[in-house]
Amino acid sequence: MAALLKLALVPLVVWLASVAGRRWGHATTGWISGLPLIAGPISVFLAIDHGAQFAADAAAATLQVTGAAALHCLAFAHASRRFGWAASLLLGWTAFVAGSAVLGAVPLPPLAGAALTAVLLALTLAALPRVPRRSGPAGVPGVELALRVAVAAALAAVITLGATAFGPRVSGILLTFPITGSVLPPFTLALHGADATVRLLAGFLSGLFAFATFHFVVATALPAWSPLVVYPLAIGAGLAVTGAVLRLRT
Repeated sequence: MAALLKLALVPLVVWLASVAGRRWGHATTGWISGLPLIAGPISVFLAIDHGAQFAADAAAATLQVTGAAALHCLAFAHASRRFGWAASLLLGWTAFVAGSAVLGAVPLPPLAGAALTAVLLALTLAALPRVPRRSGPAGVPGVELALRVAVAAALAAVITLGATAFGPRVSGILLTFPITGSVLPPFTLALHGADATVRLLAGFLSGLFAFATFHFVVATALPAWSPLVVYPLAIGAGLAVTGAVLRLRT
């Protein structure tokens, strides 16, 4: 069920983020992509299918390696200033794999994982290339939107195949793979340029603060409290944190 949900949610989130970008710009597209709109519902299904402790352990693993997704964004952003989308994506994936290997090598308690992730997100956000701030709509033609959704669905299928055979730690790490971060930046770089790509990735990193907060609450509260309490609390906490981050950045 989690695999099927992921296959359905990934293209939906890409479509939603792209449509929002048409009205509010590339940064908004990135911000929506970084929210736990895919991993959140999957966490619910993990709790239903495998129990609260499994979902909590997966959330702790996801939280601990969220910084790897941030490293993907950082590598892609800097590569986009010199290379095309394919080389930038390859460097971003390389940074993600290396970051996941290092960050996930030793399991950490959720509080330590949250502290590590918060530091990494703040550092990567500060280390992005400087580009002029720009608001306003981003032109996303219908053909490009359709291609974004199709590529997202195909990539989600590749990542999801066989994922249900793994335990909670590997499942949690797989949830951090930047699927939307592997679809939207290449299209943005190819069609809208490096500055727009950096703005999109900055938005994505801002959304990852909500992603990390959501998984911290699930990892710490789910073993003791009802999912009916924990998941709404995690959503509220994530939105509050990302709202604070966005206010600080404006």
